[in-house]
Amino acid sequence: MIKQYIKQALQTLRENRLTSVISILGTTLSVAMILVVVLQFQIRQAEYSPVSNRSRMLYVQGINARSKQGNDNNNSGLSAQVARECFYPLTSVEAVSMKAYDNLVVSLPGKRLFDEYQVIYTDPAFWKVFDFRFLHGQPFTEADFNSGLPNVVISDYLARRLFNTTDAVGHELLLNNLMECRVAGVVARPTKAVTDTFADVWLPYTCNSAYTESRNCDGICGSFSAVILARSTSDFDTIGDEIQKLTARYNDSKADYILSIGKPLTTLERTLGNGGNYSENRIGWMEYLRTTGLVLLFLLLVPTLNLTGIVQSSIQKRRSEMGLRKAFGATGGRLFTQMVSENLVITLIGGLAGILLSVALLYFGRSFLLSGDTVITFGMIFQPYLFVAALFFTLLINLLSSGLPACRMSRGQIVESLKDENK
Repeated sequence: MIKQYIKQALQTLRENRLTSVISILGTTLSVAMILVVVLQFQIRQAEYSPVSNRSRMLYVQGINARSKQGNDNNNSGLSAQVARECFYPLTSVEAVSMKAYDNLVVSLPGKRLFDEYQVIYTDPAFWKVFDFRFLHGQPFTEADFNSGLPNVVISDYLARRLFNTTDAVGHELLLNNLMECRVAGVVARPTKAVTDTFADVWLPYTCNSAYTESRNCDGICGSFSAVILARSTSDFDTIGDEIQKLTARYNDSKADYILSIGKPLTTLERTLGNGGNYSENRIGWMEYLRTTGLVLLFLLLVPTLNLTGIVQSSIQKRRSEMGLRKAFGATGGRLFTQMVSENLVITLIGGLAGILLSVALLYFGRSFLLSGDTVITFGMIFQPYLFVAALFFTLLINLLSSGLPACRMSRGQIVESLKDENK
């Protein structure tokens, strides 16, 4: 029976080419627009290098420091002191790393350059939390970090710009034409879509006293955010509890300020829109759907209403055929299934085209949708969620556009259908 429906649908495509093309284009555009929204969500949520362990990551974007007298209240990043006292001692984690961003001029000894590149000041655990692909060399070591030696890791992009080769291990470079650094390793440049890892230079924050010696808010406020890699997602609550215990112990040593650290964010919570500095107000699915859901509903309903009229017109031409089938014993349910199944072939074609169009729109419009030179990889886009979402919205469009006309036709009287009368 299904084979017969497919044959009938293909025959209808050939007989009503203009109507079929309009139906396919309408479905394609609708699915493509919806999937662009879904793809942006997926890119922030999916696991791919260097965030292959995203499902086990937790994030602390900022802290709150308030004076015990109540006359000063600050939301800011973490200091190196808070990192040492409240994060590095964590025992329930696989790894925890601190990171701070800056933009610095990178040049060569004896050759002054003026181009700025993004720099991440971090620690050795950064390379455990994130799985970068090293092309040459290795990360800076624990000894480099403890000694404050400016041994750096650079991207292959910067290596080619400075040295005309990716094998730049052992070469010297200058940061802001002041700090002499030695290249310890070269990694494949990460995509800009992962803001946690994107940079062209990574170096120990201990080589810059501005990051190790914070005097703001009694040494609490700083420039860092924390990324925690849990052994398992089941450890998330345990990690949060341990952070609170370490924070309470830290506060006992403070005379003037009280440190508050909120519950770490999961990757999903960040994707939903949580982030920034310290905040106890969380955005959940309901708040997210109030905004994004309305956009999806609009993108779904507008083309669906147009397609409903086209499908209605196509079905009206077959009233006499449906009446004849009813006269020979076909039930209303059988006729409804036939018409919806035939239209499904058209919407599936449009859905497949919609997937390809959404990827093209995301790629060519990435300067607007993501950021200018974001690299979009196969692993970022082609996740199971994409095909599930495409199938869901395609089936939904098919049901909404063909369901009502098919229901009306299947309930029509035999005599009226055979006379081809429209009640």
